[in-house]
Amino acid sequence: MNRIQIKARGFRFDAWSAGPKEGPLILFLHGLPRTSWEWHHQLPKLAEAGFRAVAPDLRGYCPGARPEGVEAYVGDEFVKDILAIADQLGWEDRPFHLMATSIGSVVAWCLAGQYPQRVATLACINIPHPMAIVEVIASKAGDKQRQGFSYFSNFRKEGEELKNFESVLKRIGLPAEETDPYRKALSSDEALRVVFHWYRALPLWASQPLKPIIVPTLFIWPPKAGNVSREAAEACAHYVEGPYRFEILNDARNFALQMEPEKITSLLLEHLAEHAQ
Repeated sequence: MNRIQIKARGFRFDAWSAGPKEGPLILFLHGLPRTSWEWHHQLPKLAEAGFRAVAPDLRGYCPGARPEGVEAYVGDEFVKDILAIADQLGWEDRPFHLMATSIGSVVAWCLAGQYPQRVATLACINIPHPMAIVEVIASKAGDKQRQGFSYFSNFRKEGEELKNFESVLKRIGLPAEETDPYRKALSSDEALRVVFHWYRALPLWASQPLKPIIVPTLFIWPPKAGNVSREAAEACAHYVEGPYRFEILNDARNFALQMEPEKITSLLLEHLAEHAQ
């Protein structure tokens, strides 16, 4: 893997890159509080399969793309960043593959719904289509999903970022070599403050319903992550009109990419083998 910088929308996004530059592009979106390092097990394997694998740090996670203000962290800004990054990588006129986890999955669902012509295939981990969550919260099963997201209010608190960051890493229990890169990248108060703006910006997100997904889609759900109910995970199918595959990782918690790297890599390769042209 190589460390690169991508200039887009007046920012400089740090990214990990692997694979041939002429290969089909896959963009990988990470979760919170992680960085593009989250995909370090998967990138080399997908590069070996002939793809150009690029995992950028999202806005807030790298010094060159760290705007101030909560309003800078609404979903549409993340979507525009990813489209601009794809353009800079030479894929403005052809669809790219999109893979994502956690908050990156929210961005990916929004992007694929709004701009289906830009996305060849979609794979999301842990977080289902946002409208599936809306559907379930409004149903009789809503209490379970609201409880799953109960941490949101705590994560919005100013001044609690470091404590929340460390509590997440401690709870996951991965070895230091898997999490130290996150601590290094997000070591400053400034970085952690804007990273957690994600939760503060959620009330500012547009309220209009998102469109169903029409591209081939893989959704991987780790039940032990604990923040997404079974009802919400299963309701994801209601919002995908293209070919759809739903896989459950019974043994993985959050940070599933690092908990079950071989299994997830295998599922991603199968997804591409079936649907990538």
